[in-house]
Amino acid sequence: MTEKTINNIRNYLKSVEEEQKQIEEREKLLTKVDEKPDAEEPAASKTKADSEESVVPEKAVEETVEPGENVESSQPVEEEEKMPDEVEFAEDLLNKTEIVLKRYSSAYINQNIENSQLMLEFLQKTFLLLPYNTEFKLREKIEGNIANFKRLVDAISSSKAKADNKKVLEDYLQDVDKALRRYSKLQIEKGHEKAQYEYNMLLERKKKLPVGNPTYEMVVSKRLSEFEKRIREVTNQINAKKECEVIELHIKNFLGRSEKSDFETLYGEYKQLIEEYRILEEKMDKNEIASVKNSLYRCKEKLEKIKSKSQKELRKKHVQEEQKKKEEYLGIRTFWNEYITDLRLFVETLKTASPNQYFTLYEKYSGMLEVFYNLVRNDMISKEESQQATHILEYLETELETLRKNI
Repeated sequence: MTEKTINNIRNYLKSVEEEQKQIEEREKLLTKVDEKPDAEEPAASKTKADSEESVVPEKAVEETVEPGENVESSQPVEEEEKMPDEVEFAEDLLNKTEIVLKRYSSAYINQNIENSQLMLEFLQKTFLLLPYNTEFKLREKIEGNIANFKRLVDAISSSKAKADNKKVLEDYLQDVDKALRRYSKLQIEKGHEKAQYEYNMLLERKKKLPVGNPTYEMVVSKRLSEFEKRIREVTNQINAKKECEVIELHIKNFLGRSEKSDFETLYGEYKQLIEEYRILEEKMDKNEIASVKNSLYRCKEKLEKIKSKSQKELRKKHVQEEQKKKEEYLGIRTFWNEYITDLRLFVETLKTASPNQYFTLYEKYSGMLEVFYNLVRNDMISKEESQQATHILEYLETELETLRKNI
């Protein structure tokens, strides 16, 4: 079908729509004529004349169904020519539908699907212009021819659409297979970001694929899942390797600080290292697991040595403290015994003292009272011993007051 023929069909379709509107207007005018025949007759006649002039001539319509016509010999649609009467119009349309059925073979429609769909639309809209009083059998033949042509166009359109969809799916599946061959696990490890980008692009294209072919859709899903699985495994290995390097660095720092930190601090850090290892154990390969375990074993040995050393230091410190307490106890007990002896000697001194000695004796009493307060603060002096010394000091205070009054 030539380009000019296609344009003629399009122009005719427009004229069909305009003609339909004019027919409706004419029917309205005819209704008014029935009501007022004398007043509206000229207007109705004019409308009828205009309507007849607007119909596309038979020659122009015939041009639309000639797929092999000469472009130069085609003539444009002349709106001035008059439309044939109703019977001729229906017979002419029947003739055109039969010509279309003969000339539009399956092969031709397959090669010119868009033009065929346009021709079908032309025939369907032209059929709508048939007068209501068209003979029933004639109308039925035209409608049957158009229906047969429609079934043929729809069947080939559907088949062509399926073939096009299959081609799209095959091309997409071929691209997925290329990506799988190109990106092995080793290649993904060298450039996992590029592999991730290509996978994402395939995923975006998948959203636009035609649906309705379960076999291809299932194969595509499996191949994409395999691609995703490879990327995920390699990405997890890369992340695990990085995390493994981190835990090795933590172990190195742990061993470096082991000589300077106390056991409790190091023990807390060691427990944290064990937790980090347990989280990564499933992600690491056998070599990485063996390496980290070996490093953790070294940490444990170091920790046990520090614990043993710490316990020895604690025991030594405890012994020293006990010895110190023992010495303090013995020293205090000796001093307390000497203090009680001095108190008793002071009592004897007061018995023979004169009033002139009051100030000297009171100063000595104050010193002994202060020593008493310092000694009884210690738990090594029993309550009975403290009460005994208190009675002596009260007696000394009474005797000193007597001396003061006699001055």
